[in-house]
Amino acid sequence: MILPDKPINQHSLQSLELWLNNLGATKDVNNPSKWHLKLSDWNATIFFEQEDLSVVWERNGKFTKRLFSYCINRDDIENAILQGP
Repeated sequence: MILPDKPINQHSLQSLELWLNNLGATKDVNNPSKWHLKLSDWNATIFFEQEDLSVVWERNGKFTKRLFSYCINRDDIENAILQGP
C-alpha cells in the first residue's frame, strides 16, 4: 500500500501503478511509463521520467506541463494532479 505522506520514490512501481489506477488513470498500451487521466474539464498525461514525474494537462487545446520530484509525497502530487492546469 502506498502511504500518502511518504515520498513516491519509497514505493514500488506496482504500488504507484495501483495509485494511478485508483485515481482513474489508464496505462498507455505502447509506453508503460505513460498514463492518461481524463476528467470532465481537462485531460492529463503522466510520465514516469528518469529524474521526475512529469504531468502535462490539456484543456481546450492549451497545454501546461509540471515536473514533480520523486522526493515529494504522494498526497501532494495527487492534489497537484487533480487540481488540473
